[in-house]
Amino acid sequence: MFKNLLTALPSRRKPANINTTEVSIDISRVIKPAEPVEAPRTAQSAIMANEPGPADTDLLGGLAEDAVDSLSGQFEAWMRGDLDELVRTWSLAREPDATAEDYRAVFTAAHNIKGAANSYGYPAIARLCGSLSRLLSETRPGENAALINLHVEACRAAFNSIGQGSDGQSIADAVCEALEERVALKVANR
Repeated sequence: MFKNLLTALPSRRKPANINTTEVSIDISRVIKPAEPVEAPRTAQSAIMANEPGPADTDLLGGLAEDAVDSLSGQFEAWMRGDLDELVRTWSLAREPDATAEDYRAVFTAAHNIKGAANSYGYPAIARLCGSLSRLLSETRPGENAALINLHVEACRAAFNSIGQGSDGQSIADAVCEALEERVALKVANR
């Protein structure tokens, strides 16, 4: 079929009586042939070159833990940024002329935190944002402002209480339970 199409197209060949010389372009002055580059040997490349055995899986596990540890220093900054976004979106949604989109932005911020907080090492904040997401999914602009505000402030308090021992965790758990119960009542009565 393609051959038929090509034969049907008009030919662009030059007449045979015109004398042309073929010109060949030398690009070697512009483009140099690539020289092979040898990649540095790393533990990962050494493992990838061979089939991993039991010792290699230990090494891979160690490399993975090192990677997570190197990122864990950034978890606090990431969580602070996520919480700042939650507070910012909530302050906009509290305005008298707030729209459904403003509440949707609060929901999105809470939902994002809910998804990441456990990985960052903030399980209480994950629970609080899960509860807040559930509440916001059943809330219209202007509704449940006090309960939403309690969730946002509880998230901030939980973040600031990290590292204060088991008392801080037990208080966070109690706040989570109380807010989750309150949200369950609100959602059930809709």
